[in-house]
Amino acid sequence: MDAKDESILKIIGRRSGISSRKLSGMLNIPISTVHRRIKKFEDEKVITGYKALIDYQKTSWSIGALLLVDLMEVIPGKGHIPKKDIIKTLSAFSEIEEIIDVQAAEFDLVIKARFRTLKLLSNFIETLRGIEGIEETKSAVITDETILPPSTIIRVN
Repeated sequence: MDAKDESILKIIGRRSGISSRKLSGMLNIPISTVHRRIKKFEDEKVITGYKALIDYQKTSWSIGALLLVDLMEVIPGKGHIPKKDIIKTLSAFSEIEEIIDVQAAEFDLVIKARFRTLKLLSNFIETLRGIEGIEETKSAVITDETILPPSTIIRVN
């Protein structure tokens, strides 16, 4: 992967809907090269999909939260529940946008979720605490989200 590939990925990561023409202009490479490289990334599953950037303040689910989840090492009488099983259970909740598995932290998972009201967030946290294998949760309400624009300084060697 060269610097042009990395630049294409960084820009698409910030603005998935950017046109190939605009990418071509930003990186000073032919549009055909942009198309070919993006197709290659898709074929190799480097790019696995595209995501819309949503202004949640204009929707009915404007309450965002980061939920820090600590998992139990061993459940008395049951043993160990694999993290992947807990993630599978969590994936069924429509409120959850992302589940991030982290290491070397006080918690095991970071969940990004959306709610219509603070009461629904509170109820959801209680539901999480009742899931077998979850030991503790901490939450933080998102007050503002800044979506960074594609960098104006792109290094292409």
